Formats: sequence, C-alpha cells, structure tokens
Amino acid sequence: VHRLDRDTTGVMVVAKTNQAHFALATQFQERTTRKEYLVLVEGEPDLDGDVVTHPLGRSIHDSSKIVVDEGAGRPAETRYEVLERFEGFAYVRCLPKTGRTHQIRVHLKSIGHPVVCDPVYGRRKRLTLSDLGAVAPGSADERTLIERQALHAHRLSIFHPVEEETVTYESPLHEDMAGLLE
Repeated sequence: VHRLDRDTTGVMVVAKTNQAHFALATQFQERTTRKEYLVLVEGEPDLDGDVVTHPLGRSIHDSSKIVVDEGAGRPAETRYEVLERFEGFAYVRCLPKTGRTHQIRVHLKSIGHPVVCDPVYGRRKRLTLSDLGAVAPGSADERTLIERQALHAHRLSIFHPVEEETVTYESPLHEDMAGLLE
C-alpha cells in the first residue's frame, strides 16, 4: 500500500484484497493517515520543533537523489519535534504530512541535521563508539553502533477498511537504534 526507504525500519501496512488496497491507497493519497517516525540526527537543532515545507524534486545531476527544488519541486511538509539532545546529536520525532520520496531525509538535511548514517544525504556511513568519544579510536573496545540510516517508522494510524474504525499500529525501535540511544 505504501513504501519505506531502503534500510528504514518500522511499521508497514499490507492489503489482503484489492478493495482494501484501494481504500488504503486512497487514504495515503488524500493524506488522511498519520505517520510518525523516530530519527537520530547529526547536530542539535536550534528549535525544539518546527515545520519544514521545502518543495522536493529529482536532482538534475543524479536522478536517484531528491533535492530541495523551490522552482519546480512538489509540495512537501514535515513537522519535527526534538525528543532528546545529546552532544552532537538529537533524537527527533517526525510527522510527515506528505509522503514524497526521501522526504524526511532531505528535509532534515535541508535544515542542517541529516539523519545519522544516511549513505546518500548524511555525513557518515557508520557510527562507532570512538565517534561518540566513548573509547579511543582503534582500541580493543571499539565497535560499530549502526551502519544504516537511523530512521524508523514508529507509528501509523489508518482508517481500517474492514473494521471501519481508526487503528494505530506501532513498531518498537530496531535494536541498532535502541542500542545507539543507550
């Protein structure tokens, strides 16, 4: 019914019938679903929360990348809220209104706080204990904490086409993100 970026963990909805698929796809198209993502970002945002509304479009230099395109981009909106701040990082909740390709990743990068370990839009491809200053680089205790973008689809609310009521599905944080937070 919908998609998640590669290496994003979390909840997804799958339809069992064509009728259910149509009803659910319509909800995503009409933006009546409520999506909540949990994200670890590089740096600490100045604001405790805000709404990013930069229009998004394909890069003319690399069609696999999405960029902020004020001229020809499609409207996109992501509300974010800082849940916790760490030295050089922040734990953020994102509530995208639209569902553009790579939307959260590009919007967070556009405000100077890319998703931790985002291989396309981020600053690094992996995060280690020494990157956090917990051990000396090259020490015997060195280990990688995460090697994928720290982006998790935590909660999704939809109007269930069979039960005819709003239902909410949640997915606990993947162990790599939970371990990184600890």
